[in-house]
Amino acid sequence: MEQKTDEYKEKIAIITDSCADVPKDLEKQYGIYVLPMVISCQDGEYKDGIDIHAEDVYEKLKKEMPKTSTPTGEDLENLLEKLKQEGYDKAIAIMISSGLSGTVNHVRLSVEDSDLEVCVIDSLSASIGNGAIVLQAAIWREEGVPYAELCDKVKGLCRDTKVFFSIDTLEYLQKGGRIGKATALVGTALSIKPILSFDDEGEIYTPAKVRGHKLVEKKLLSLVEECAAVPENTGRHYNIVVADGGAPEEGEELERKMKELFPDYHRLFRAKIGAALSAYLGPGLLGAGIQFVPENNNPD
Repeated sequence: MEQKTDEYKEKIAIITDSCADVPKDLEKQYGIYVLPMVISCQDGEYKDGIDIHAEDVYEKLKKEMPKTSTPTGEDLENLLEKLKQEGYDKAIAIMISSGLSGTVNHVRLSVEDSDLEVCVIDSLSASIGNGAIVLQAAIWREEGVPYAELCDKVKGLCRDTKVFFSIDTLEYLQKGGRIGKATALVGTALSIKPILSFDDEGEIYTPAKVRGHKLVEKKLLSLVEECAAVPENTGRHYNIVVADGGAPEEGEELERKMKELFPDYHRLFRAKIGAALSAYLGPGLLGAGIQFVPENNNPD
């Protein structure tokens, strides 16, 4: 069958928020539209990834607890108008978990009267979890997957993307009210490091904890390996994901070991934690995950 030409492909916009931590080069490559979260500090309001970055937040955490809020209505309205002017009539918005933020509901309400047909999806995740879903959606779009099918595939992908994060302390999550089902009893005084993930409702929970920094990497790898070993995942096509927040050397080492452990991966998504999530997670973060991807049976 002949390959579809661009003339017959649907013009579908892919939208997300800055908490997806999509690397700037991939954001540009795939034409992904990112709505910045708002970060409020003692000296004013900033937009995530535009005029404030993770390193700025780490400094601010030493003396204050920045607050975050959903992208502004003005930014969303401007984006919808821009998409209309660029000739889009359909869009998929894949947003940070509703268990962490009201962003997905804010977007749903905002697009109700839009001329665009917008499928708003709760990623049930954040950072590289959400980002990996966004990137795979963009890849499918480039392959010519029709809009209705694309929406269904992305919803399924939210269930098939599993990520784990290690953080030095639950202090910032607790202060920011984003602790979810994670326990605040994990004490830093005992050098216990919590491992976080997202449950089926998109809330944070602690599937594991380790004593001492040296065991963090090993535990992250074993948790991802457990996901891959589940019988229904055997033999499935998969991508792997790695992230760090203020721990570049550890992130590089984790990436190397993920590649060794999962040599048959199709794609690797590597990211840095952005400013908004850094306000709740703090520095010294490592993240790893796996995304099981149904192969595209749609002929080109």
